[in-house]
Amino acid sequence: MNTVLSTRILSEDQTRALQDAQIGVVEYNAISIDLKDFTLPTGFTYFIFTSKNGVKSYLRHRANNPALNMLEISCFCVGQKTKFFLEENGQKVIKMAENALELANFIAKQYKNERFLIFTGNRNRPDLRRILSKENIVFEEVEVYQTNLVPQHHNRKFQGILFYSPSGVKSFTQENEIGNTPVFCIGETTAREARKYSEHVTIAEKPTVDSVIEILIKNLSTLIK
Repeated sequence: MNTVLSTRILSEDQTRALQDAQIGVVEYNAISIDLKDFTLPTGFTYFIFTSKNGVKSYLRHRANNPALNMLEISCFCVGQKTKFFLEENGQKVIKMAENALELANFIAKQYKNERFLIFTGNRNRPDLRRILSKENIVFEEVEVYQTNLVPQHHNRKFQGILFYSPSGVKSFTQENEIGNTPVFCIGETTAREARKYSEHVTIAEKPTVDSVIEILIKNLSTLIK
């Protein structure tokens, strides 16, 4: 049986999907997330969230500061899960994009004269702030969570490796080599990091864990050498 490595713990349904396809899986969390205390800058009504972790940290801060419940904001975000999580918690989402680059270009065209507060982590890529700065759009960043690498050495060869973030790639490659093992990534940003170590990178059709598993099941047998 072919066995793959997932750099995050999967749900029971996701593990079962692999088992049904006669694929074994070894799972571990290559990164951990710590939500941070922060001071919320004032004067902004347009908030940008690049991940669900940023939303979690903001909501925790809001729960600890009841006066913020009166604040009316409009949100821009990256990723469908981030959008759903915002809406589930009563937040208005103006625009959801698949990646930060797409979101930045949308803002530059449609909201060039507005002011934005970006909720970010310590390892976020510079794509968003680079374009906003280039377009002279006013913004401020507040770091609300920390991504920690959790390197782990693996004394075996896998037939595939699943990555869900650039940080996951960095964590894995601190202790291991990818070599010729096929790599399956959740999106282009993660794939960009993976291509530094591998020429055998496949990107999921949608930026979800389920889609990564689907593309793995569909392509693994043809990619194994």
